[in-house]
Amino acid sequence: MRPGGPPATLLVMALVAAGCAGPAPTPAAIAAPTPAATASPTLTPSPQPTPPPTSQPSTTPRPPSPGAFAPIDPELLDVLPDEVDGLPVEPAPDALIEAVGNPAIVRNVKALAAAAVVDPATLEFAYATVMRFFDGVMSDPFYRDWRISFDAGVCEVAGGVSGNAEAEIGGRQVFIGSCADGIHTYHAWLGNRGVLVSVSAVGVQRLGEQLVEDLRD
Repeated sequence: MRPGGPPATLLVMALVAAGCAGPAPTPAAIAAPTPAATASPTLTPSPQPTPPPTSQPSTTPRPPSPGAFAPIDPELLDVLPDEVDGLPVEPAPDALIEAVGNPAIVRNVKALAAAAVVDPATLEFAYATVMRFFDGVMSDPFYRDWRISFDAGVCEVAGGVSGNAEAEIGGRQVFIGSCADGIHTYHAWLGNRGVLVSVSAVGVQRLGEQLVEDLRD
């Protein structure tokens, strides 16, 4: 895909695809240990409150109410750098207008925000979404499915997914996806903040990689 394409549309497609990756894991599934693997991080979910003895735990995620939406929280953008390669990182809430009402996003995402850095001279860009999930949602399997679906959504109009990799960037584990037409994705779980940052980017300036490198823990 050429830099003149619709980056905000890519972000919406990626979020919707990722949200539809599957139902949120049940508390029992999250508590189960995940076998060690070099390709997947070990995530520690927030402790869940013990229900009263008379209550029965639900094994099926409650569907969102009709008309519900995931709230946009600009404070989540505090984890992003103020600028990348001398270009300002600016809030981009309009990129989320369609995604916040998607039932799968509403079911899993407690709050989210989006920002973009764009070079007006070259139209190279990086779009970042910062998401805080409901307690008990994030787990190794969920994170893996999220990355797969997000990358598929981004690459759907960019030639398809052509590869993936893992690297240490800025002292943290980052998963990188590649589209056939040159777009890249980056995923970084910030455990200290309890948020996930997913980025789609294009260009030789590597704005996405620089953005992830300068994330604030």
